[in-house]
Amino acid sequence: MYMTRLFLDVERRQTMQALAEPNHLHGAIERAFSETRVRRLWRIDWFRDQCCLLLVSEKQPDLQHLADQFGFPHANPGWETRDYSPLLNRLQNGQSWHFRLRANPIHSKIEGETKNTKRGRIYAHVTRAQQKQWLMERAESLGFLLEDNTYDVVNSSWLRFRKSGGSFVSFCAATFEGNLTVVDQDKFRDVLVSGIGREKAYGCGLLTIAQRREPRHD
Repeated sequence: MYMTRLFLDVERRQTMQALAEPNHLHGAIERAFSETRVRRLWRIDWFRDQCCLLLVSEKQPDLQHLADQFGFPHANPGWETRDYSPLLNRLQNGQSWHFRLRANPIHSKIEGETKNTKRGRIYAHVTRAQQKQWLMERAESLGFLLEDNTYDVVNSSWLRFRKSGGSFVSFCAATFEGNLTVVDQDKFRDVLVSGIGREKAYGCGLLTIAQRREPRHD
């Protein structure tokens, strides 16, 4: 597995359009791999006040076309790729990490009696409390534990756009940040490479970890 970071030039009009309509980035990321079936996750993030694309994939990507279209084409190189395996292999139960996750918190509701409906209609969790509870309820089954005062929703927004085929896409994306504890290293390792939840094609689902930070008490 590999992790790649590509800095994006937010002064470019096409970059801002892609940030608002992530289907453009989805298509460009698809073209970064010579093979069609390559496991990958991505999200837009900020690193030292610079907007960047984070990409986790099982193959090394070629992002030159993304750098030319959305980044800094004259940078050498325009992106950096690192082996993700050493971090994955270090995971152990009991470890504490700082994490960041952009996800699509949803719930389903069956309205009326419909034989053909098994899961019900999908609705977004839109409040901070709902979104935090959504992640809390799933954490242990994904191999980690959360404490209420050690993580939060730092951003939440709606994305609405039309795909190239004309169909309309609308979903709420929430960014979670805080500390977690690993309780099942195998499940947690799978989460880091397979993601959490829906809308992965449009920049949701990628959870990343770094050295733990203690919560601030102002």
